[in-house]
Amino acid sequence: MTDVAVALDARLLDQNIARFHQQVAGRVMRAHFKAHRTVELAARQFKAGAAGVAVHTARTAIALADVGVRDVVVAWPWREAWRWPVYLEAARSVERFAVHVDDAETIAGLGALAAVGGAEIGVRLDLRHLPDEQVLSLARLVDATAGVRLDGVTAYSGAETRADIAARDALGQRQAERLVRSAESIRADGIDCPVVSAGGTPTALGALRVEGVTEIVAGAYATLDAGMAEAGVCALEDVAVSVAAERVDLLAGCTQPWAPDLEAVPTQGRLLPGHICPLAKALMHNGVELTLVDEGRVVDRWLPRARADRG
Repeated sequence: MTDVAVALDARLLDQNIARFHQQVAGRVMRAHFKAHRTVELAARQFKAGAAGVAVHTARTAIALADVGVRDVVVAWPWREAWRWPVYLEAARSVERFAVHVDDAETIAGLGALAAVGGAEIGVRLDLRHLPDEQVLSLARLVDATAGVRLDGVTAYSGAETRADIAARDALGQRQAERLVRSAESIRADGIDCPVVSAGGTPTALGALRVEGVTEIVAGAYATLDAGMAEAGVCALEDVAVSVAAERVDLLAGCTQPWAPDLEAVPTQGRLLPGHICPLAKALMHNGVELTLVDEGRVVDRWLPRARADRG
């Protein structure tokens, strides 16, 4: 494996996926594409039991539909109107498609376009930047707008400091409790709010403590990384991705907020990345493949790529 720039250990990968899915059992598990940016790994997570995938662009959602992923959410509340036709295209391509929203203009504009186009787009109220007092009014707007349906509520704020990551279960629980309260207020107003989506790899166990959470979204759980091990989320032996020592350039900036000096950890002549998400982005921009390795044998090569909605 010395000649492989970036290797994925197939055994560890599948072991990590199975373990996390088992922890989430009883709730919907949604895999976040940003952690690896590979259609093939997202499809592998879907086939292993993830109910769907979270992405940052609708073009990526369409690419996932082409490999059989039937449930995709655009997990960022983009406000640019030029994206709306792409959302409409995705709604026609993906069996179950939804987008995050946090403003009235997007709801109204997207609904009008979808209604004219003969489609319906699910929307999830993203509470990250939405004050509690505005949640119900936006839910009412969605309920009254043709072309869109209220898919649920969602939010995620990652651990930023060592104190945050040390108290990650409590952090996940607090975030989930806010989401459940918001969903209950919407339902009390007579509006259906089926999905309460919370979590993240380090905060998932805390979110799972909260009755009423229906879905966990997580990205890094499949590969894990040295930052997760530093935080106690996993052991270094669980990390499924490694980088050849001579490609240390790919690891620049691969740090976690709670471990800003940890770009990599050496192991068996290779390097474990401090944070998988920046590594995936670096691989995509440099055209470097993830090489799937099973007991030292190369079995596949995956090129990280995300589809921009424009450009």
